Amino acid sequence: MTFLKIGAVLVVAVVVQLTVFVDVRVADVAPELLALIAVLAGFLAGPERGSTIAFGAGLLWDVWLPTPLGLAAMAFAIVAFGVGSIEAGLFHDSRLQVSALVFLGTFAAVCGYALLGEVVGQRGLVDLELLRVGLIAGVLNAALAPFMLRPMAWALRGPMTFGAPAAARS
Repeated sequence: MTFLKIGAVLVVAVVVQLTVFVDVRVADVAPELLALIAVLAGFLAGPERGSTIAFGAGLLWDVWLPTPLGLAAMAFAIVAFGVGSIEAGLFHDSRLQVSALVFLGTFAAVCGYALLGEVVGQRGLVDLELLRVGLIAGVLNAALAPFMLRPMAWALRGPMTFGAPAAARS
């Protein structure tokens, strides 16, 4: 059942990304909903399970991107593992903490995606514009994080609970 719920959240996120956020942008940058889901998966499900979900989200997003298949999947999985590992060492979960991790995770996912693209031969992804895009996407995703927490928590295990680490909530 969890697999179907996660799949439903991913499909809705892709549809919203491809329909709403094609036109809704801030400084010509759209939120990265699949990166947001990847970061929240690492935060809520821990490094191992979160990185698996993030890989699936990235693979789904890769279908619509002009870069090699698996590039976003790899970047998202690495970021989710990192966020899940960082979250395990935190003493408490607060909405501010979640937004800060989403900002940093999104920035890392956007920059990591571009850097991995350069490694596999996709030229032109790394430039000064990348920092601007990564920062704005991070801010947008941090603002959207409180709205995505509940659907992700529902998909992973039920109502969102603050105050317990991911390992204890699983």
